[in-house]
Amino acid sequence: MSSDPAEAIPENSEESTSEEDGKKRKMYIGLDLGTLNSCILPKLSKPGADEHHGIWVPTVVGYPEDGILAGILPGNSSMLHGDEALANELHLRLVNPLNDGVIADHEAAKSFLQYLRNKVDPEHKREVYCVIGIPAVADAEAKESLKNASKGAFDGILFIPEPFLAALGMRDEERLTDPTYSDPVANSLFVDIGAGTTDFCIVQGYFPKPEDLLSIPFAGNEVDVILDKAIREEYAEVDVPISMIRKFKESYSYVGESESGARVKVPVDGKPRKIEIGKQVGLACNQLLGEIFDSLKEVISKASPQSVFGMLQNIVLTGGGSRVRNIDQELQRLLVDDGYEEPDVRISSREVMPFVGIGALKVAKAAREDQWIRP
Repeated sequence: MSSDPAEAIPENSEESTSEEDGKKRKMYIGLDLGTLNSCILPKLSKPGADEHHGIWVPTVVGYPEDGILAGILPGNSSMLHGDEALANELHLRLVNPLNDGVIADHEAAKSFLQYLRNKVDPEHKREVYCVIGIPAVADAEAKESLKNASKGAFDGILFIPEPFLAALGMRDEERLTDPTYSDPVANSLFVDIGAGTTDFCIVQGYFPKPEDLLSIPFAGNEVDVILDKAIREEYAEVDVPISMIRKFKESYSYVGESESGARVKVPVDGKPRKIEIGKQVGLACNQLLGEIFDSLKEVISKASPQSVFGMLQNIVLTGGGSRVRNIDQELQRLLVDDGYEEPDVRISSREVMPFVGIGALKVAKAAREDQWIRP
């Protein structure tokens, strides 16, 4: 195995624990730590299985509002996390621990990571080793901050760029000897469209070098802001929270020619009113498409001459933003119109799949003892 854990790609999916004399059993997990949603994966599914073992958790921490009465919050908790925090948001101050994929609130992040660890090892009977997906170009300061927040939650950690993990997570090791199988790790370009960042990664069978990576702070959150502004400009009397705007986007997002037919119900002076937001949704999502296209061209220009034509035929979109309707077709059209030869853009999955978490767990199972970082 090479010095880099991500270069070791395991060929099977063994149990994620091992027994050592006189020591706690070790548990290996993969973590897709997202700005809005996170996925922790304690176990790999069998090859070909449709169901995966990912635990999805909204990346949010809730603190009680001042003066909250006893009995209002579950267990009179001083802090709630994930779905439980969202279910009680009326009585909480909600905090997102991450912003643009990096820690924005250290105490909230520390508490959230501890909460995730308790999800998979509630009695703390094991040593937990976690590979964490991070934005493609996270700097040393961002990594150090995440390392400090992981103290007490995990016994060992590794940081790997998210788009590389997505490629590894998509890889079907059972089909590597199949001549018709296109290995996503061999020569591809992954675009991971998240909430805080959109990450680009050239994947060519080895751990990516800095020049193979690009990350831009334009992703789902920016689409929400643009959509919110566009709706307010069209309907000055409408004032709804960004969480409601996000739900509108998730229900009606598309790119391409302007469409109508997206009618949503909003409160105006406490009364229900339906408004048409199809044009505004298209405006916001098309700005995301334009940002991705410009950045994609920058990444393509860095590919080696001997790999670029093959890579263009294996461009893979993943992450929540990949579910924007028509985004693969429109991105491919833009590439063709700009003169690229026979590009092929596809979606990793039409369903929500924990590819980053799967890739992270594969790396965790392959890493040597001396490669783990001790928080």
